Amino acid sequence: MATIVKRKGLNGAVRYLAQARVTGFKPVGKSFDTKQEAKEWAEKLEAEWRGQRGRGGLREDVGRLTIGKLVHEHLEDQDVKRLRTFNDRSRLLAWWVNRYADIKIIDFGVVRLREAREVLIRQRGPATTNRYLSEMRSCWNWATAAGLIPPERGWPKRLMLKEPRGRVRYLSDAEIAALLEAAEPDTVVHAAITVSILTGLRQGELLRLEWRDLDLTGDKSATKKPTLSVRESKTDTPRLVYLPPNAVEALQRLKKLTVVSPTHVFLNTDGRPLRKSLLEHRWRVIRKRAELVNFHWHDLRHTCASILLQHGATLAMVGAVLGHKSPSMTHRYAHLVQGAPVTGHDALDSKFSK
Repeated sequence: MATIVKRKGLNGAVRYLAQARVTGFKPVGKSFDTKQEAKEWAEKLEAEWRGQRGRGGLREDVGRLTIGKLVHEHLEDQDVKRLRTFNDRSRLLAWWVNRYADIKIIDFGVVRLREAREVLIRQRGPATTNRYLSEMRSCWNWATAAGLIPPERGWPKRLMLKEPRGRVRYLSDAEIAALLEAAEPDTVVHAAITVSILTGLRQGELLRLEWRDLDLTGDKSATKKPTLSVRESKTDTPRLVYLPPNAVEALQRLKKLTVVSPTHVFLNTDGRPLRKSLLEHRWRVIRKRAELVNFHWHDLRHTCASILLQHGATLAMVGAVLGHKSPSMTHRYAHLVQGAPVTGHDALDSKFSK
């Protein structure tokens, strides 16, 4: 049963210390300005504990669990570690730990989350802010299923921001030339840029590439072309992608470097697989050298799609190359081919010929 203790500080200010107690759970205390606030907090927490005790499955130290501890346990879960997005998840959740590590879960509600959202939106765009919120929501839902958070404290609704329509920024011929020239001193990133533009791979797909995924020779009969196999993708659908000659050449140059792995294609200078953070660091240097404005790594993928479409590929073809699961994902590029003749237009027109 809760106890409320009145305390007076050295400056004469009065505070009320509430302590929640329920058999089977460690007591938790918190200080408030008014007795009513202290009483309501303690009664609410005790009611949650009793409900959980009746249903079973809530860990007894839940009242002391902090955001830092929650994220740590989430990232130590073996199923979470096996996620192909684990590195990105760790990076995004680190922001929450840096800011709220010592805040207890029982005190981390919608007010704190909205505060976090406002901080994020001032530093980042809506889409990126939503990624931070989404990863924390996944962590929160995992903890609820694991008995670390009472179901009554479910993730608040309507926190996600409305995102602007997807941008389509792609390189001009001059920008491609400038970018490749700027990347020339860095053989690894030069190859990564080349392959990204020529195949439309996502950054994660690129960094996971292994030599066993590549067929750089194809078939001498020319019936089988060089290809790249994407085994793990965002849509969980493997696909085979054609490797144009310049992509093959860039990849073959990697095999001639001093440091080559028998498994991974793109490496750090120490021989370990290239991480997203280091690739982004080296990319920023190259991008600045090439004087590219308002251009991100993902726009290399847009460049692939845009140029293919403007030179005769259909939306369906581009969707297959990019690995889009739904045609609606490729539709963002539709404006690039609006008004252009499609296969069959000549035959259609011939019906009216004399």
